[in-house]
Amino acid sequence: MRRRLAISLVTLGLVAACGGGATPTPAPTEPATPAPTDLFVESPEPTVAPSVEPTTAPVTGKRHKVKRGETMWAIAQKYGVTLKALKAANPKVDPNAMRVGTVLVIPAD
Repeated sequence: MRRRLAISLVTLGLVAACGGGATPTPAPTEPATPAPTDLFVESPEPTVAPSVEPTTAPVTGKRHKVKRGETMWAIAQKYGVTLKALKAANPKVDPNAMRVGTVLVIPAD
């Protein structure tokens, strides 16, 4: 009997130390304004960008697949075009870091 009383007192002490149980959530005093991250906020209508014509015409010409040991300068010499024209026709290709298998556009010069 004493043991049960001791356990009951310890349990009540722990509950009292923890705040005595759940506390009710206070009611909001003002209406909540939606935050920008809330899901129920309407997003603005998307705008469609006007179509823009490309500033440069696509380069037409032969194609060359880079082989091991080739340089952009050697490829330009092989096809009889200037290195500047070959670089302009392939603006996304770094001449110093060309990889084997890269396809180059050879401009009609």
